[in-house]
Amino acid sequence: MYSPAPALLPVFRSDAQARILAALLLDPSRELSIADLAGLAGIRPPNALREVNRLIGAGLLKDRRVGRARLVSADVSSPYHQPLVAILARSFGPVLVIRDELAAVAGIDKALIFGSWAARFLGHGGPQPRDVDVLVVGEPPGRELRRANARMEDALHIPVQITNIGAAEWVAADSEFLRDVQAKPSITLDLTGRSDRQ
Repeated sequence: MYSPAPALLPVFRSDAQARILAALLLDPSRELSIADLAGLAGIRPPNALREVNRLIGAGLLKDRRVGRARLVSADVSSPYHQPLVAILARSFGPVLVIRDELAAVAGIDKALIFGSWAARFLGHGGPQPRDVDVLVVGEPPGRELRRANARMEDALHIPVQITNIGAAEWVAADSEFLRDVQAKPSITLDLTGRSDRQ
């Protein structure tokens, strides 16, 4: 299956390649199988294998065998590792960073990324986003949410705008803002560690 260049940052060969790199370079302790990487990239395992082999050949990733499994991770010794981490953190990192930060905050029922950043990430054209819009549904402690927000911005080097609403307000959707958020592209973050595209 052909994977076009990502609308968010079209310098990568394909969207799948960028997602594989983001999954591994943004967490250098992470090791994933080809099947796991295929799921994250939204492609079939044979296509993920080809992408991984290219990236290993370029010295950006490394692999090891554990029984029959082939585990892939970032090659942190590559001279390109740190520059790519900086690029990926800003362009593809918000899903990972925001999900992980919000997963540690109590009282959140639902969280999603919306607006221009979500639209670019999901492949919709348009200008590069200048910030990331996040909607948090629930009643998290305000201080914890502000601290998580500050950590997100430090990690991503891009402003993160969080709007917090109650669960009843989300269900009622009686404001133009909420109807707009619910109608447009968004990324719902599963705070157990998986993101679902809409």
